[in-house]
Amino acid sequence: MRTLAPSPPAWPVTGHFYRLRNDVLALMTEGVRDHGDVVRFRVGPLVMHLVNHPDHVAHVLIRQRQNYDKASRSSDCLALICGESLLTANGATWKQRRRTIQPMFHRAAVAGFIDSIAACTDDMLDAWAVKAKAGEPVEIASEMMKLTFRVVGRCLFGTELEAEAHAVEDAMHVMVLHTYYRWRSIINSPSSWPTPANLRFKKALADVDAIVARLIAHHRANPPATPNLLTMLMDSRDGETGAALTDEEIRNEAIAFLLAGHETTANALSWTLYLLDRHPQWADAIRAEFQQTCGDAMPQMEQLPQLVQTLHVFEESTRLYPPIWAMERHAVAADEIAGFHIPANSGVIISPYTLHRHPAFWDAPEEFRPERFLKRDHDAYYPFGSGPRFCIGSEFALAEARVILPMILRRFDLTGEPGQTVEPEPAITLRLKHGFRVRLKER
Repeated sequence: MRTLAPSPPAWPVTGHFYRLRNDVLALMTEGVRDHGDVVRFRVGPLVMHLVNHPDHVAHVLIRQRQNYDKASRSSDCLALICGESLLTANGATWKQRRRTIQPMFHRAAVAGFIDSIAACTDDMLDAWAVKAKAGEPVEIASEMMKLTFRVVGRCLFGTELEAEAHAVEDAMHVMVLHTYYRWRSIINSPSSWPTPANLRFKKALADVDAIVARLIAHHRANPPATPNLLTMLMDSRDGETGAALTDEEIRNEAIAFLLAGHETTANALSWTLYLLDRHPQWADAIRAEFQQTCGDAMPQMEQLPQLVQTLHVFEESTRLYPPIWAMERHAVAADEIAGFHIPANSGVIISPYTLHRHPAFWDAPEEFRPERFLKRDHDAYYPFGSGPRFCIGSEFALAEARVILPMILRRFDLTGEPGQTVEPEPAITLRLKHGFRVRLKER
C-alpha cells in the first residue's frame, strides 16, 4: 500500500492554491514545522512534495538524479525568458552547454575579473558620495541590481552596459514576477493572448532581447582580444556534428546569464547589507579585516581568502535569505522518499529557505550568527544547489561579495531609514519586496 506524505489542511478543489499564491514562504515553513521533512501540497490536480532533509536532497539531486529532471513547471516558466539554456535544459544539451561555459568560471578566469568588479564598485561609490553630500538616500536593492549588471557586462560580455542598467532592472523585475505568477497559478492564459500581463512581459522581454542582439552583433563585427562568455558560445562546436550554436541558442544563454548572473547576486548583496544594518558589529569586523588585508588599495584575488569575516557574513546572509529560495524537479517515474510515495510526473521542491532554518541542523536558526560558518561542513546548506547542476557561477558570486561588501563599508556608514518595512518577496529569486533605503555617511 502506498503511503502518502502528510499535508496541511487544504480546500477540496483548489487545494493549497490560495496560500501558495499569497503566502508561500509561510506555507512551506508551517508545513515542515507541523508535518515533518516530506510534505505534500496540491494545487488543483497538481501534486508536489517539499523535501526538507539533506538525505532527501541528495536522493533527488545526486543519487537518483536521472529520475528527477528539469522538465518542471518552473523550468517551463523560465523558458519564456531564456528558452532552452543552461537554466532549463536537460540531458545532452545541458551537458554540452555546461562544458562550453565552464572554463569561464574556473578560478583562474574569475581572478581576471577582480579588477573589473572593484572598478565598477568604485564608480558606484563615487556616485554615492555625491548623494551623501546632498543628503539623498539610496535604495540598496536597486543600486545592487545596477552594479551587478555592470559587472556581468564587463566580466562576462566584455562591454560596458551602464547605459542599459536601468532598463534591464525594470525589465527583469517585470519578467521574474510574471513567470513566477504563472508558476503559482493553476490555469494560465496562453502566452500569445494580448492580456495586460502578457503585453507587459513581451515588452520587457523585447527590451532585453534588443540589448542582447546588439551585444551579439557587436561581438561578431568586433571580436574581442580576450575571450568572454559570448565568444565562447560563438566559437563552440558540437563534439559529434561540429555544428555551431545558432544565434537563438546564443541569445538564450546570454539572457540566462543576465538573469542568473546579476539578479541572484544583487539580491544576496542587498539582504547582506540589510542584515549588517541590524548587526553593525559585523560591519565593523569586515572593515577591520579589509583594512588589515588590503589597506587603502583595491582588493586582489590572492587576498580574498583572507577576508574570512566577509565570507562568513555573506554565507550567513544567504542562509537566512537564499536568492534561490526553491528548486523544482519533475519526477520522471514514481519513487519513494522516506517511505512516502512520490507519483510520476509530480513536482518535487527543495527549498533552501526552509532547510536553512531546520532546527535539527542549525542552532538558533532564525538568528544572524556568521560565526557558525567557522565550521565548514554544513550538510544542510544549499544556496548554490548540489550535485552535477551545482551553480556554475558560485565562485564568481563569492568573489563579488568579498570585493563589493568591504569596499562599500570601507567608504560609507549605511543607516537604514526608520519606519520602512523590509520583507522577502518570493519570485524566481528572493527579492526585498519594498527595497531597502539607507542614508549614507562618508567615512
